[in-house]
Amino acid sequence: VVLDVDHPDIREFIWCKAREEEKAEALARAGFDMSIDGDGFQSIQYQNANNSVRVTDAFMHAVENDEDWRTIGRTTGEPIGEPIPARELMRDIAEAAWRCADPGVQYDTTINQWHTSPNSGRINASNPCSEYMHVDDSACNLASLNLMKFRKPDGSFDVERFNHAVDIVFLAQEIIVGPSSYPTEQIGRNARAFRQLGLGYA
Repeated sequence: VVLDVDHPDIREFIWCKAREEEKAEALARAGFDMSIDGDGFQSIQYQNANNSVRVTDAFMHAVENDEDWRTIGRTTGEPIGEPIPARELMRDIAEAAWRCADPGVQYDTTINQWHTSPNSGRINASNPCSEYMHVDDSACNLASLNLMKFRKPDGSFDVERFNHAVDIVFLAQEIIVGPSSYPTEQIGRNARAFRQLGLGYA
């Protein structure tokens, strides 16, 4: 879940998970069952997503120079509300993250400067762990290899078998992209056009 730092709801977004964490602690102290299936835990919101604030170089310079920051209407492009000291907003981000590990920060300007396919559109967000950055409505088709399967009896790593497995899995991933189904038609089009693949390890 990603929100731009100039969005009018940015303050509420920054603090939403931290406030819920405070509520969870209060419920636990009051004796509610806060286990994953407990009735107390069921009332806690925002627990199944990673939140990030999307910051620009302009915002970071405003923080650096102790300037005010304006939130912008999404449909009008006009400033909304009173100016906010940029350092105060950055402190909110840091303090909320200190309390509950959210929100994270994504550096919008840098991400788009480093974009590998800039003519295809800007990058507006990422998946929750941010290891995959690309245009909207795209998908990274992932697989993984268990590295212990390449451990030889003497404890060394079988590089030749590993290299062969990587070649085979990437080939299989490439073949699978075409006939796979995706949640929307646009995601399917982009998956087939960009052929985004990822191979991790376990």
